[in-house]
Amino acid sequence: MRGQITRARAEEIVRELVSAGDIQREHAQEWVDNLVERSRKSSEHVLELVRREVAAQLKKIDTGSLEHIANQVSELLKRSADAGRSATKDATKQATKTAKDTAKAGRAAAEKVIPGVAKKKKAPAKKVAAAKKAPAKKAAAVKKAAKKAPAKKATAAKKAVKRASS
Repeated sequence: MRGQITRARAEEIVRELVSAGDIQREHAQEWVDNLVERSRKSSEHVLELVRREVAAQLKKIDTGSLEHIANQVSELLKRSADAGRSATKDATKQATKTAKDTAKAGRAAAEKVIPGVAKKKKAPAKKVAAAKKAPAKKAAAVKKAAKKAPAKKATAAKKAVKRASS
């Protein structure tokens, strides 16, 4: 225990008293034992006082108050989580708006540099898909023809495929 004196420290104190002439050598061991015992009793007494005071304070605490405090902590944690979710949602909205505004400004700047650039419309998805499929069919037909034709015609067929894909 922190407040309790060790036997080594008690012996050191008694040696100092003996050398100073305050106590006689034959009584030195008695003094050491006495110091150690008093220190132990004193520490035990302080510990018992603390235990009694803690027990008395715990008896004074109302269990209803503890439940009320626990509910308040729970509510505070819930509000904190809600605020975090709200802040994240607001930040996402702001980032999306900023990105849209930036894209709009970019299109406007491009329009100033190259008139008509921002007004071009993309082809509908169906037409794009059909346009992609058509060259693939032509290329397949040309490849079949290349397999059947002699070596000279195969070179011509490859050139035709290159022209069709360009």
